[in-house]
Amino acid sequence: MTRKVVFPILLPILLLCLPYFMVAKSVIEPCNASDSCSSYLSYRLPLDSKISEIAFRFKVNVSDLLAANSIGSNQVNQIQPEKSFVKIPILCSCVNGIRRSSSTHYTIGVADTLMSISELYGGLVSAEQIGIANGVDAEHPLASGQSLVIPLPCTCFNNSNNDVDLIYMSYVVQSGDDLTRIAAEYGVTVGNLEIINGLGQPQIDPGDILAIPLAACSAANLNWYNESLIIPNGSYALTANNCIKCGCSSTDLSMECSASGIVDKCSHLQCKDSNLFIGENHEKHTASGNCNVTACIYRGHLGGKTFRSLVNSTDVKCLGNQSQHTGLSMASPATDLALSPSPSPYSAKSHTLELMNSSPAHRHSKKLLSQALHFSLLVLELILEIFL
Repeated sequence: MTRKVVFPILLPILLLCLPYFMVAKSVIEPCNASDSCSSYLSYRLPLDSKISEIAFRFKVNVSDLLAANSIGSNQVNQIQPEKSFVKIPILCSCVNGIRRSSSTHYTIGVADTLMSISELYGGLVSAEQIGIANGVDAEHPLASGQSLVIPLPCTCFNNSNNDVDLIYMSYVVQSGDDLTRIAAEYGVTVGNLEIINGLGQPQIDPGDILAIPLAACSAANLNWYNESLIIPNGSYALTANNCIKCGCSSTDLSMECSASGIVDKCSHLQCKDSNLFIGENHEKHTASGNCNVTACIYRGHLGGKTFRSLVNSTDVKCLGNQSQHTGLSMASPATDLALSPSPSPYSAKSHTLELMNSSPAHRHSKKLLSQALHFSLLVLELILEIFL
């Protein structure tokens, strides 16, 4: 066999294998504190799964998973189809100087490999990352029954950008995706995605992980006692020992809280000196055609006690009917999700779309491409030496 015959055969094979030598890119948020924040994962199901199974897989509360996806509290056995997307609520912590969620653990089965485990988690974490995080190598292979830490990507960025309340969601780029489609899907601009993810150009590849900002309602300015809550647009959350259900209106980003109705023994839900319960209001029409509204508002909780108060609003627009759920005095500033790039603290200087690695050392994707090409040439040279 001559060099002229071997080279045309091997070159296409090496080019096809080249993507497998490259590492997916992801935002890495440096941190130096022990604080944590609420974050989301966009999880593409590798197989049909019940809500309860997904919750167990990620070690999250099934009620929180239902809330994040606006699914009824009695639908724990609802089956989500393969290739559908589910939002996973996670706690984003500071681990070894970078933001990462490390609360998910997986018990190895007999037939498991690092690659199969990575695929089970929808490509949110690579086989290499799982191996590094758990010290898996030739001398310390996987063992059936062993528990692995699954280091999942996440970002906090103070849950805001230019005074807009946000929750950031980690999204794995799929084949056929582009920034325009992703931006339209989640109601942001291509420019926002480029800035937040430190993209020098709008080029993304399958397997890359983007941080996507989701508009949210925050309780930061609602004078709650001993509690802070942030909820993505169109979702809800349970609080006060699951006695209170708070939702984020998709129209004006106002937070509305009421009794959840899923827990039998909930006390302190009725406002003092009133027949109203949390989330209810009473309105009285005025001569001007407006209404005086009295609402029972949620104010936080401590232990088994739920705090609430009456709020009176005079000569305001009538809400419609008496004793209805209301978001009075619970509105977050209604804004369009257009994040101004100029004063943003999350510019490419503070974080860039870099290679996700368990080490805080950041490397650029061009270096990986160069290494992959160099590796391919070495393989080609070795094969040529064998055959010639």
